[in-house]
Amino acid sequence: MAEQRRKVAFLAHCLLNQNAKVAEYARYPGVVHPVVDLLKQNGYQIEQLPCPELTFMGVNRWWQTKDQYDNPGYRRHCRFLAQFTADVIEKYMREGCDVVLIGLDGSPSSGVRYTGRNPNWGGRPNATPEQFQIVPGKGVWIEELEKELQRRGLQLPRATGIPMDTPDFDMQKSIAELKAFLEGKEE
Repeated sequence: MAEQRRKVAFLAHCLLNQNAKVAEYARYPGVVHPVVDLLKQNGYQIEQLPCPELTFMGVNRWWQTKDQYDNPGYRRHCRFLAQFTADVIEKYMREGCDVVLIGLDGSPSSGVRYTGRNPNWGGRPNATPEQFQIVPGKGVWIEELEKELQRRGLQLPRATGIPMDTPDFDMQKSIAELKAFLEGKEE
């Protein structure tokens, strides 16, 4: 009988710790259980990605857009985090593990398929959530992690995002999409 490849999921920090989210945007009191439960049911070992927004600006921060985070200081911070994160991802990849990355779509940092933009948006106290635009693209942190992996001759693992930072978020739909992704049936 052939041995099954070990499966490892790198999960956005806030999917394992909603307390790291910007004030008012945590949808769960802690762990996002539907995501974690599905990964466990599918045999995935879970690795938590760092939260660059939390480590850069702390717990008491306002929500921002990619346009605000896309600056030399924040990118340098993300590159620093990417170095040790890539060490761990690289280890699992070189061991032949099935590695996936699950970000937080809509996030200006951890978005994989979608990120939040608005070059004129200043965050609180003048902005409204309606001015936060969800657009295709990666967040700053995911871009820097991908660059670090490419520098090492590796590709970003197969990746998707849970769209918890989008206005039309639907957990049941998101879990169905994640299930299809894990089964390799995503579009």
